[in-house]
Amino acid sequence: MTIMNKDAERLIALLSCKGDKIGTMTEPEWESLIEFARKNSVANVLYTYLKSQNLSSPPGACEVIRNIYLTSAVRNSSLFHELEKILLAFQTAGITVVPFKGAWLAQTVYSNIALRQMEDVDLWVQRNQLDAARQVMDSLGYLSRSKADRPQVLQDTLVGETQMFKTGTPMVELHWNVFPGEWLRNIARIDEQAIWQRTLPHQSENVRQLSPEDAIIHICVHLAVNHQMSAPGLRTLLDLNCARQRLDINWITLAERACAWRVSTAIWIVLQIFAEMFGDPEEKLPLRVLEPSPFRQKILRRFVTPWTLANGIKLSSGPMRFLFLLALVDKPIHAFYLLWHGIVPDRQWLTMRYELQEASNWRIWLQRLWHPLRIALKRKI
Repeated sequence: MTIMNKDAERLIALLSCKGDKIGTMTEPEWESLIEFARKNSVANVLYTYLKSQNLSSPPGACEVIRNIYLTSAVRNSSLFHELEKILLAFQTAGITVVPFKGAWLAQTVYSNIALRQMEDVDLWVQRNQLDAARQVMDSLGYLSRSKADRPQVLQDTLVGETQMFKTGTPMVELHWNVFPGEWLRNIARIDEQAIWQRTLPHQSENVRQLSPEDAIIHICVHLAVNHQMSAPGLRTLLDLNCARQRLDINWITLAERACAWRVSTAIWIVLQIFAEMFGDPEEKLPLRVLEPSPFRQKILRRFVTPWTLANGIKLSSGPMRFLFLLALVDKPIHAFYLLWHGIVPDRQWLTMRYELQEASNWRIWLQRLWHPLRIALKRKI
């Protein structure tokens, strides 16, 4: 077991409003704590968390913490100013949109846009309005770009997202699918149309938000499946803690939905680590309903614990992520399906991934033979 370092212990105490337990700290210790918070993308909350708990830091550290907060406030104010332009343009074009992840969390869950660090803006539109949404983004000066090793046609057809760029503004990701990725496509049974129908008014009828239960599931799945519990894991747990305090969450409904969607194990590992780090004083988290077998729990805990997450687990950047994703399925048979689809992908994915839509059958079969060798050599799909 990796031992949690002192910075991690102190930072978690501050974030869980138990700052009285951190004791007296020297200036170098404060500098180390601030740097650790930066590494975990939560340094911008230190200013308000210290004030709310009536804690103080040395003058030098206090100035650094205050400047981080103010810089975040300025940057996010600019981001939201641009977002308002986009949302207004969508509304004028008759496009219904759902902001989610960072922008939604900052406004709805944190209630202070300076407290949630954001690298980009995520917007969900219905697939039949995707082309119209792109035209709106084009009119605002944005250009689309496909991900590295992911042709645009593959993203449009199966992945469900388009990255949009404009000089001087954060990246905007247009989604027609809020649960992307091959793991989810092959294993999960998520009803995105039902999720859309459950959305609630956010700023207007045209600017909506996920229901509380769907939002929590999305946060957990995004960390466990899409990021394999890697950075920014601690920031995601802070998102969950703030969401738990601000949203009216029906945890029983959430658990039932997670089980029906075949993502209960993914939800369990996130909520289990969350409970160990931030507590579950009211015992509302549905851990017993979601938990896999004791044997599978042991396997998952070999990959991630509160200590490894706080100290910066890096599953997403190495070959161990494949084993973790196999362990994350709800039923062992699903691991076989996932492994099979990874090595022997369906024709649609294979031809789009390697841009072979017009290729002859022999060329496609040759690529099918090369695909598993490529995985072994490059350690990625």
